[in-house]
Amino acid sequence: MSEARVNITGRVQGVGFRPFIYRLAVKHGLKGYVKNLGDAGVEVVVEGKRKSIERFLDEVASDSPQVSEIDDIRVKYRPLKAKYESFIIDKSQRSKKSASGIFPPDIGICPDCIKDMENRRSRWYEYPFTACSWCGPRFTAVRALPYDRERTHMASFPLCAHCKEEYLDPMDRRFDAQGITCVQCGPQMTLYDSDGTILVNEGIFEETARILKDGKIVAVKGVGGVHLAALATDDEVVNELRRRKRRPYQPFAVMAPTIDDIKKFGSLTEKERSVISSWRKPIVLIENEPSGLLSEWVAPGLDRVGVMLPYTGIHHMIFKHLDEPALIMTSGNRPGMPMAITNKDAFRELRGIADFFLLHDRDIVNRADDSVLKMIGDRKVFLRRSRGYVPNPIEVPIKRGFSVAVGAELSNTGAITNDGICISTPFLGDIENLESYEYERDTLRNLKRVLNITRNPDVIGCDLHPGYMTSHLAGEMSQETGSPLVTSQHHHAHIASVCAENNIEPDQPVVGIALDGVGYGTDGAVWGGEVLISTYSDFERYGHLEYLPMPGGDICTKYPMRMLVSALTTMISDEEIRDITRNHIQNGLKHGERELEIVLNNARNPRVIKTSSSGRFLDSISALTGLCYERTYEGEPVIKLEAAAKRGNPDKIKYDPEIIMVNDRYILKTGKTLELLTNLLNKANRYDIMAFGQKYLAYGITQMACDVAEDQGVNIVAISGGVLANEYISNYIQRHLENANLTAIYSKEMPPGDGGISLGQSMIALFNVI
Repeated sequence: MSEARVNITGRVQGVGFRPFIYRLAVKHGLKGYVKNLGDAGVEVVVEGKRKSIERFLDEVASDSPQVSEIDDIRVKYRPLKAKYESFIIDKSQRSKKSASGIFPPDIGICPDCIKDMENRRSRWYEYPFTACSWCGPRFTAVRALPYDRERTHMASFPLCAHCKEEYLDPMDRRFDAQGITCVQCGPQMTLYDSDGTILVNEGIFEETARILKDGKIVAVKGVGGVHLAALATDDEVVNELRRRKRRPYQPFAVMAPTIDDIKKFGSLTEKERSVISSWRKPIVLIENEPSGLLSEWVAPGLDRVGVMLPYTGIHHMIFKHLDEPALIMTSGNRPGMPMAITNKDAFRELRGIADFFLLHDRDIVNRADDSVLKMIGDRKVFLRRSRGYVPNPIEVPIKRGFSVAVGAELSNTGAITNDGICISTPFLGDIENLESYEYERDTLRNLKRVLNITRNPDVIGCDLHPGYMTSHLAGEMSQETGSPLVTSQHHHAHIASVCAENNIEPDQPVVGIALDGVGYGTDGAVWGGEVLISTYSDFERYGHLEYLPMPGGDICTKYPMRMLVSALTTMISDEEIRDITRNHIQNGLKHGERELEIVLNNARNPRVIKTSSSGRFLDSISALTGLCYERTYEGEPVIKLEAAAKRGNPDKIKYDPEIIMVNDRYILKTGKTLELLTNLLNKANRYDIMAFGQKYLAYGITQMACDVAEDQGVNIVAISGGVLANEYISNYIQRHLENANLTAIYSKEMPPGDGGISLGQSMIALFNVI
């Protein structure tokens, strides 16, 4: 007979791990206990035959719950004390140590719970909060570790006798399930009109379905926030939602009841189907078939639509009573504001947008938008990392030190890195007003509290741009804590983020390709098409796109025709530009010829802002080809360009990238390229022009990276930035690097865009202080 103490770390809390261990121990005739540790691990002590313990340990490693993730199992045998009479689940330990592991993300409702909701003889028949050990809210529910009911949003819902019996039954699926509840003891849904008057007490979901079918817009409170739900098949309804949300063209995500329903309007690969159907239930961008089933206004001008499957009982109940292939499910917020999570906020923020409100009385502790990703081959590319993925830990190369990073200004996330583990916040949106500023501050504070980190950070990281609200937040935190503040150049942080995810060693330099819309450069210019040599602690700029004038700064990102006109001033006369733009003035320049003259004059001013942005180069092509004259959402001209360019052939235009050397830096000429494409406008197919523009950028930037790699003797190329969500550009860069026998590394679990910046800032800050 033997005794073993087993410590298991990883994602092992909130995933039914203790019940799994209990049943396995009983199966092998072992005695002892299992309990959660305050540092997010699990401790197991077993007594029994040595061979039984070994078989038990083998099955722990091989058969653990699907949602769990074991990082390490440490076993220590010791002399048998024979003090246990049976095997039990012991009370969780509250530790003063900070959490090295982490509780899981929210888990989509499982098939067994759906069956319970559909079974008329079940206590959970049509009960929308049905959950078990294997599914339900986790991150959005927890207030503190260890993960036990009294430290979640279920603390205010005491178990009824029936639920308690199942909670205590080791052989029940809901054994030790912290989210267990039923209609007798759990949260309840209520349907209100826009004045807050309760509509019905029974048949809530039938009435909700009838309202939606009638073309109304319903605010639906879920697990991570409030959605706005509406018919996705009716042009009039979709456009009314656009009018009310002041969102004229930005694509809406849709939710379909089944994969078969998705196939009625979309084409998806096996990999896309697998990701959509996973327990994480993200939004995945798939090809939108021109079947006419969805309104063309769901994703106007795009060839992809974001789709997801129901991930809560609430969603399943709505679709049960609604004969529709899809509903719009978009975040319930006003422009620039965080998504509503309380009933009070829902009424205050969404009255005037929603006609009705389907709400419940359970708290949402931690806000979490839906995650959004696309597949490029077999590689996941996150556009938004949130529900279902946060707070998954990311192991990083620096194994000591505690940092807080506040991220970029747009598409923001924050990050906490502690002793080799980085935890990012959910997607926080754009930090451009007081409400979003306070939202990020509070989210970082809450995450620090949940992780049980009580000391001040060793360092705080932020962007180099002094005007970002996130930079002000970092400064405020530094003053409050006395922690040093380290600023990071935007594109250095992009590359550091990729390196951290790929476990690049601290002293290993990489070539970095950073392609995006805007990043404050060390010379005061706007960067965005960069080739760097980078380590975590430092970087050097070896190449970039040609500097082009950007009069008015950000207004050029709003109106791409201004950027095109400005770029052309580097190559041709004002009179030639007037002739070229005459057909574009009415739509491309809001104030017509008067605005054109102002742009021409300002573009030639020696003090004008300069940019090397790849995003602005692609914007110019989008405007030149008449595709997008006004950006109404982030990245719109480039996203529309990617969709339309698939109809073109880039090889129809013969022109190799022009790369020159200036002050020992490689420069990719772009002004001359735009002049060439302008001259081809009436001679070539405009879709060929679009496709060529993407190829020129990808080919040119990659050739510079290859040259720098050869010059510096570096064979790893880290690729990042929002433009890498463009499938053609991303694939072309990868093929070109492979042909050059260089190793390409990408973001894995963080977005390549600004949502991944916080991880990079955290690395740079730690390597400069620790």
